[in-house]
Amino acid sequence: MKFNANYWLASLFFSLILAGCSSNKPLTSSDPGPEQATAVTEDIRTLLESAQNSTSPLKEHYYLRAAEQLQASDRSDWAENLLKAIDPTLLEAEELARYTEVFSAIAMEQKAWFLAERILTNPRLEQQWATLPAPTRLTLGQRRAELFALLGDATASIRERIRLSDTLPAYSRPSVPLSEDPETESQVIPTNRLDADANQDAIWETLMTLPQADLQALSLSETDRMLSGWYKLAVLSKNNQSDLARQLAQVDLWINQWPEHPASLRLPSDLKLLRQLIQDLPDQIALLLPMQGKLAKSGAAIRDGFLAAYYRALDQGSSVPAIRVYDSAATGDINVLYQQALSDGADLIIGPLDKGQVAELNLNLELPIPTLALNYNDTPAQPADGLFQFGLAIEDEARQAAQRAFTEGHRLAMALTPNTNRGRRAAAAFTQEWETLGGTLVQNSHYRGAGDFSDVILKALKVDESRRRARGIRSLFGSLEFEPRRRQDIDMIFLDANPGDARQIKPTLAFHYASTLPVYATRNIYAGRLDRKADRDLNGIRFSTLPWMFDQQSPEKQSIVKYAKASSAYHSLYALGLDAYRIYPRLRQLAEVPRSRIYGSTGTLSLQNNNRILREQSWASIKNGRAIQLSAVTKRSGQ
Repeated sequence: MKFNANYWLASLFFSLILAGCSSNKPLTSSDPGPEQATAVTEDIRTLLESAQNSTSPLKEHYYLRAAEQLQASDRSDWAENLLKAIDPTLLEAEELARYTEVFSAIAMEQKAWFLAERILTNPRLEQQWATLPAPTRLTLGQRRAELFALLGDATASIRERIRLSDTLPAYSRPSVPLSEDPETESQVIPTNRLDADANQDAIWETLMTLPQADLQALSLSETDRMLSGWYKLAVLSKNNQSDLARQLAQVDLWINQWPEHPASLRLPSDLKLLRQLIQDLPDQIALLLPMQGKLAKSGAAIRDGFLAAYYRALDQGSSVPAIRVYDSAATGDINVLYQQALSDGADLIIGPLDKGQVAELNLNLELPIPTLALNYNDTPAQPADGLFQFGLAIEDEARQAAQRAFTEGHRLAMALTPNTNRGRRAAAAFTQEWETLGGTLVQNSHYRGAGDFSDVILKALKVDESRRRARGIRSLFGSLEFEPRRRQDIDMIFLDANPGDARQIKPTLAFHYASTLPVYATRNIYAGRLDRKADRDLNGIRFSTLPWMFDQQSPEKQSIVKYAKASSAYHSLYALGLDAYRIYPRLRQLAEVPRSRIYGSTGTLSLQNNNRILREQSWASIKNGRAIQLSAVTKRSGQ
């Protein structure tokens, strides 16, 4: 019998459950009252006793019923232990569906993503999918779609949601006619319609996470007509992000070609807003950038990136605004320069770059025209009305490292960052996000430079303590063979370092017995150019990075490389300028369309409640000295 341990497991769970159900654990609003709790306890007692006195597959039947009651009683941890003792191959079809529903709910709640994937992709479940009750198909299909998207398998998530869209009408309440009044429409839309709309929105959102090249290939190769229509619409949407008029024309053409497609009958919200965005386009834009002083080169790089996009649009025959560049370093008061730009006719302002100047603008209660600052105000003050903030914040990257590592199954982290303002900000953001997710920061270490890498890592990994113990043992027992060990309570490292430092830190980690610890890093570790000999020392490091680094086909990038004599030190700022051009026409879209995204050179861009643009970067890994793009998350070893 496969699960001989079930007999003693049942006895153990039985005693624990009795203790738990008779404890003083506070009841939540969903907990049963005292009489109901007693009945639940008695039911579980009976089920476990029946399991002990039965053989498979009846034993599994009783375990499953007990687990369902435990989960319903808010005791998911005990339910999980019972479910792990069940061999799902012994369950009948109806029981397998119930087992999948309760076990996947627990796994998702605990963020055990790979366990949830294993449960929800059981081949037997797929074989009997069509025979499952509609409510079960909806529940499990929704979980599968969400899980696939979270794990980076966008195409699987989209296919799951297409299948969900076929199920939703079958499980619909009688429809209610929609109101002609948009203000009251939401009050009369039936539940099933809202669910179908949310599923369609999720299809679009997931589609737009796919790279342009992947969408193009899928739009040409997909044989399913429904999916083919979705892919083609996504391609034209991503193809024309900086040209609203061209995008609108292609959307209209697509609607004529696909009149019965769900997306034609209910256009995605961001595409529906295109006509209004075109009407709102500014006639003149003022760029407030530093052209002298310590930020002059940064300002020039942003300007060149912006103008590369501008001239590309001009070459394509697109309608473009007039551009006026102002030197923000030439004045002591940014508000004076701002008023000058207004007097000159600007109806949209991009800049400034200097943090202090952004803070000065933010002191205004309201700005008269939309303003896209190219840095962030560090104070938590409410932003001035009309002020949007966009930049290359290290905090965004640190939080994404925490999210990626946690999703991939890690829970015990060590942070290793420079002892600088930036490094401390990176560590603080990583720690906050990591602990919010449910991880534990075991060690937070800062290094000063190349001279102290070994000492900092030695102490952080407690290898020095291991060596002291070895010396103590040898002093007592004489010459003994002893291999020092690093601490074992860490399962990943968060690293912020420039390429030169990272090339020394990674081998130092290996020297101190940490070669197997996964390292998640910020974009700083990668210089952006192929150097396989030097970057072999970075092998295995995962890092978030700008999509710009892997975009070799962009005409704007090729233009910058050719005419601006682009330095790799300023790659990120060229990308920032390029994305500033892409963002400005769509500020209203970001503000009004929930979960709206722009897919730029600095990352996937969205707007937070405080009018800050959030960047979600691409992920890559160094393999044989070469940076390779990653898509799906990687399962942690042993999961």
